[in-house]
Amino acid sequence: MTSLRGYRIDDPGRKFTAAASMFSMLAVSAFLLPVSADAQERTEPLETRVLVTTQDRAVLAGELAARIDRIAVRPGQAFRKGDLLISFDCAAYKAQRATAAADYRQADAQLKSQKRLFELRSVGELDVVMAEAARDRTLAQLQLQDVYLDRCKITAPYDGAVVQWLSQPYQIANPGDELMEIIGSGNLELELIVPSSWLSWLSTGQSFKARIEETGSVIAATTERIGADIDPVSQTVKVFAAINGDAGTLLPGMSGVAVFEPES
Repeated sequence: MTSLRGYRIDDPGRKFTAAASMFSMLAVSAFLLPVSADAQERTEPLETRVLVTTQDRAVLAGELAARIDRIAVRPGQAFRKGDLLISFDCAAYKAQRATAAADYRQADAQLKSQKRLFELRSVGELDVVMAEAARDRTLAQLQLQDVYLDRCKITAPYDGAVVQWLSQPYQIANPGDELMEIIGSGNLELELIVPSSWLSWLSTGQSFKARIEETGSVIAATTERIGADIDPVSQTVKVFAAINGDAGTLLPGMSGVAVFEPES
C-alpha cells in the first residue's frame, strides 16, 4: 500500500508492481536454452519474458496546507496533459494575496511621492532608496502569494491515467502529503531480465521481436540500456529496450515473450 492519508484502501495500483515481480520470477525460469559464450555459435532463437513499462509514473503530492476541494479524475480514468487533476480550497490564500496587493499599491504610491519630493529637494536620496526597497519587498510578497495560488490546483504533467487515489476530497492536505498516483500512456519501453551469460553476445542496439500476450501483437524493439549490476543470486541482469514504431494499444504492465533470433 502506497501512502498522490488517514485511511487505507485496496491497492489496485500495485498490480503493476506485482506484475513486475511475477515477470522477474518467470524470467528466471524461462531460460531453457543453453547459451554459448561465442555469439557466432547461436543457431536457435533465445526467449525470455518481457514487460511493458513506462518512464512516466509519479505520485503527486500537495505543496500547501489546504482542504482538498475536488479530485477531478477517478482511478482508471484517462486524462490529457494539462487537465485538472486536483484542486484545493484556497480562500485563505486569495485573501492573503489581496492583502499583499494592497500593501504593494501603498508602497508604490509612497515611492512615487518620495521621488516627486526628491525632485523638489524636500527629501534626500536615502528616503527614495528606502521607499523603493519597501516597494520591492511588498512586490516580492505579492509574487509569493501568486505562487501559492498557482499551487491551488494540480494539472496533469503528461497524457496518462490515474492508478489510485491516496487521499479523498474534503481531507486536509499538508505539504508533502501524497495525493494521487498516476501513470503515463507515453514513453513506453520494454524491460527484460536475462541471464548474465547473455552479456557475452547481447549489446545495446540489438534488435529482437516481442510477442505481447494481452494483445497478441508482435512488435519490433531494440535494446537500449543494460543494467549496471548483476543479481548475485539469480545471475540475471535487467535490459531495457526501445519500441520501434508506434506502440499502438500497448499499456504499462502488459507482458509477453522476447525472441532473439540467431545472427546470420
